[in-house]
Amino acid sequence: MRTLVWLRGELRLRDNRALAAAAHGAEGLACVYILDDRLLRGTRSSPARTRFLLDGLGRLARDLEQRGQRLLIRDGRPEEALARLVQDARIERVHWSRDVGPFARSRDDAARIACEKAGAQVDTHSDHVIFESHEIRTRQGRPYAVYTPYRNAWHEHWALDPPLPERASRLPPPLPGLDPGVVPDADALGVPPVAGLPTAGEAAARRRLHGFLDGAVADYHVGRDLPGIDGTSRLSPYLRLGMVSARECVAEAFERVAADPRAGARKWIDELIWREFYSAILAEHPRVLRRAYKQDYDALVWDDDDERFAAWCEGRTGYPIIDAGMRQLVATGWMHNRARMLTASFLTKDLLLDWRRGERFFQQHLLDGDPASNNGGWQWAASTGTDAQPWFRIFNPTRQGERFDPDGAYVRRWIPELEAVPVEAVHRPWELPALAPGYPAPLVDHAVQRQEALRRFDAVRS
Repeated sequence: MRTLVWLRGELRLRDNRALAAAAHGAEGLACVYILDDRLLRGTRSSPARTRFLLDGLGRLARDLEQRGQRLLIRDGRPEEALARLVQDARIERVHWSRDVGPFARSRDDAARIACEKAGAQVDTHSDHVIFESHEIRTRQGRPYAVYTPYRNAWHEHWALDPPLPERASRLPPPLPGLDPGVVPDADALGVPPVAGLPTAGEAAARRRLHGFLDGAVADYHVGRDLPGIDGTSRLSPYLRLGMVSARECVAEAFERVAADPRAGARKWIDELIWREFYSAILAEHPRVLRRAYKQDYDALVWDDDDERFAAWCEGRTGYPIIDAGMRQLVATGWMHNRARMLTASFLTKDLLLDWRRGERFFQQHLLDGDPASNNGGWQWAASTGTDAQPWFRIFNPTRQGERFDPDGAYVRRWIPELEAVPVEAVHRPWELPALAPGYPAPLVDHAVQRQEALRRFDAVRS
């Protein structure tokens, strides 16, 4: 059997179902990654994500070489690149992992047709999440729309038959006569630089996983809400590109729960299940990428104010916890989850701007930008999504900053204009006798905007 595995969002050797299936019983194997300009240079592409991807591809290529294999790099439309490989190498079977987004489904349908026309059988595998949407159903056979019952059902499925991670299997030799191609250089591609990106690759992901589980996970249920400390796993970029599997993360987290039943590891498992939940929502309701999950809220009236949107993007709203989050995102491609919630709420409930503008901006900058999770998080904050923040509960950015960044460590790290401001004023700099030099006054009055947001939601509900 001559086989081909098309790698996309699973850039690892361990616990890679498509790779393991392609390797099983094969006399020769080709492993390919296809650089698709629609993703690398599209309107939602992210310089941070692209740089992280290219770093990861280089490391994956070296990992494959150490196992006697090699990574083929192709560019262009996947259906065309795959069809050429099938013909040139006389491939009999092609394997890849399933994805749920509308773009991915359309791309994969085209790729399947092209491979089959070229003479190869196509096999797809579940790898992006632990349980796909069709596997978690209500007793009536319908998909879940609320997180807590979904989580309970998810745990029941895991307890009955946990899909544990698999070790990397033996890899057959590479098929001969194929040009490997090269992983392009990010600078040569003109990808803008991004400061402080983490090291990509499977080894780095496993180091981060074990470091987190041996340390910060014990207090994760508290530390995850404090943006001024390193209290989260920071594994989301690795999960996004499949440098570590969700199965491995959950399986090792359950081992920690068995050894230490404190709340930290349990809470982290809950957060990983949120990722599964949002993937299921997108799989069942692809319209959410453009429309509100709660369809009545498509009638919400949003302002169209480019100046306010620019101020939000650039971290100059005058609300320190909001501006710190946005500056962290633009500088590093990452933002603490509490800050993501607050900045999204501020855009939609204080600035009264359409959640889709913020979702797009996040996707264009996030290192871990995943369409399902990004959309789910934004619709949660905007109160338009499934199991969302209730429309009448609106975050007060000042109080949130004082509660979750009490000493101002996070704000001072990202807003040097406030570095010398006393602790009691770091989240209320407008109350100082004189404004901090270079830092703006509040863009809007939170109390006034809150009332207007309530009025608009109530108008739709009425």
